[in-house]
Amino acid sequence: MGSRLLQDPRTQEECFRQARGIISDIARSLRGEPALGLGLSKDIGVSRASNNIHPSESLRAAMALFEAITTTVADIVESPHDVLALALATNKLVSQRIRMASSSYMGFLLESIEQTHLRERKRISREVHDRIGGNVAAAHRQIELATALRPTQPDRADEWTSGAELTLRHTLGDVRRLVSDLRTWEPEGGLESSLRSYLDSAKPAGMEYALRVNGDEFNLSSEIRGEAFLIIREAGRNAVRHSKAGRLLIQVNITPNELYAFIEDDGVGVDMACKQGMRNAGLCSMRERAALLEGEIVITSQLGRGTRVELLIPLRHAADGDA
Repeated sequence: MGSRLLQDPRTQEECFRQARGIISDIARSLRGEPALGLGLSKDIGVSRASNNIHPSESLRAAMALFEAITTTVADIVESPHDVLALALATNKLVSQRIRMASSSYMGFLLESIEQTHLRERKRISREVHDRIGGNVAAAHRQIELATALRPTQPDRADEWTSGAELTLRHTLGDVRRLVSDLRTWEPEGGLESSLRSYLDSAKPAGMEYALRVNGDEFNLSSEIRGEAFLIIREAGRNAVRHSKAGRLLIQVNITPNELYAFIEDDGVGVDMACKQGMRNAGLCSMRERAALLEGEIVITSQLGRGTRVELLIPLRHAADGDA
């Protein structure tokens, strides 16, 4: 099936532990005894979320196990009643585990988002205190000095006044950048115009950018449009602030089945082998937002050759799991 669950030794072992537990509990259930192995499902939900593995992978594994159990037993048990009893017990126990794992998966993501919001509030508090508060205090002091010197040293007073004006001008720029970071886009403005407005206000003077949105974005729900904007804006903000790129390319393609976007720069790149660098709050927030929409974030980069961030959000569930 090409399942991601087999690509990592830990998730692979969890799969087989879960399968053994389910089979054991099926036997207990058929004997009228209570199930014992439900606790592992809660741990699996957290593990899937922390490793950015969508619950659909667990569902596919459960379907494969259900098929393996029922077809195997059907070959060795003659009574249709016994096969039906086994199928019902299997379905019940698998469904219980899926519900428990999904609940812990969502709980982990919601807690992670709350922590991300808390970190963002702390960051904003630091920005307001250190940049805006510090600059306003400095400008106030400069005005006080200018006022004190005005009667005896008007030239020096003018210098202090000019310094205060410059400080306040810089502060106003800081306020605008902070507000731009906080502002969510207005739905009537649209995804493209909101991204363009953000990039125009945030990009450094030496950076060029190209932005294109293909497809009808107003076929998207307001939730998906809003979350997609926040994810793409965060990727663009990382490029603007950290990439030292000369060119930034953002493209969004919207079809009836999916939203696909990529954000690509020609900057300094990221060391993908350094896990610490790939776990900052912004990237975690992007992954969490995408996961809540059953989407996925893929980041590829090379030092000195730029970074590419890809976002995929499914818009309609296909008829079969493979699609």
